[in-house]
Amino acid sequence: MMKNCLLALFALLIFAGCSARQDTFAQVNQISKNTKCYPCDSAQGFEAKIKGLLYISDMGINCCADKRTLDTGVALKKVYLHRFYDLKEEQKVVYIKNQKYYIDLNFNAIFYTYLRQELEARGIMVLDGNDKNSPYVTKVDLSFMQFASKQDSLGLHSRLVGVMSLNDINRNKKFTLRTKQDVQGFENLSDLSFYTHLLIKQMANKAASLISAS
Repeated sequence: MMKNCLLALFALLIFAGCSARQDTFAQVNQISKNTKCYPCDSAQGFEAKIKGLLYISDMGINCCADKRTLDTGVALKKVYLHRFYDLKEEQKVVYIKNQKYYIDLNFNAIFYTYLRQELEARGIMVLDGNDKNSPYVTKVDLSFMQFASKQDSLGLHSRLVGVMSLNDINRNKKFTLRTKQDVQGFENLSDLSFYTHLLIKQMANKAASLISAS
C-alpha cells in the first residue's frame, strides 16, 4: 500500500511539472519584475518574499538594469552561446522526507533561455552562430556538474554547480559556477519546477556577470 502511494505521488509530481512547464518561464519573469531590484552582487538582493515564503539565495534574481548595462562608449560585445550540457537524469533528484524523486526538466535549455535574457538586458548581442569564426565573438560553453535538493522541516534547500568556459581573442578561461537557495516553509510539491527555474536563473545571472566583466 505504501509503495503504491509513493508511486502515485511520484506520478503526480511528474505530471505537475509537465503541465506547469509552459507558464513557468512567465511566472519566473513576473516574479523577477515584482521583486525589488538591487545590483546583482548586493547582499540586499539575497532575500525576497516569493509566494508568501522567505526566499534566501546567494545571487539576486532581479538585477537593476541601470546597474548592469554596459558603458555605451565601449564597443558592442558579442557572444555565441555554443553548447550547454545537461545533467544526467539520475542527477536531477530531490529528497522529500527521505524519499527520492526526479525532476523532469532540461536544465541546459532553461539556463540558455535565462542567460540570453540576462545578456541582452546588459546590452550584449547574442548571436545564433559564429560561422566566420570571428575571434572577437566570445564562445560560451557550460556543463552542469551537480544538483542537490532536499525538503526538511525548515523548507526546501537546493544547490547547483556548473563549469563555464569563455573563449575569444582575449580569453580562454573556465569558471566554476555555484548557486544555492533556501525556501523557508516550502511544502507545495507542485512548485518544485518553479523554484528549480529560479535556481537556474541565479546561475544564469552569475554567468552573465562573468561574461560582461571584461
